[in-house]
Amino acid sequence: MAVIEVGLGGRLDSTNVIAAPEIGVITSIDYDHCEILGNTLEEIASEKAGIIKQGMTMVLGPTVTQDSVVAIAEEKKSTLVRVTGDFVSFD
Repeated sequence: MAVIEVGLGGRLDSTNVIAAPEIGVITSIDYDHCEILGNTLEEIASEKAGIIKQGMTMVLGPTVTQDSVVAIAEEKKSTLVRVTGDFVSFD
């Protein structure tokens, strides 16, 4: 097992060379790397969702509410685990 932190995060990140990770985590979506990821939270979220692979488990932090992340996870048949404050709910 290994924990690998992304650099840029998302579709263009070098960690995407890992073909079949078991778990991915998106802790938050914020205005970072806008020159590459986009200028709106929805654009940035769509890019960050690029880490989602077919059938993996995705953990989403409490501030990750963008529909595009959920839609991509569903398209890839990923299991969603949402962290909401001190509680975790499984979709």
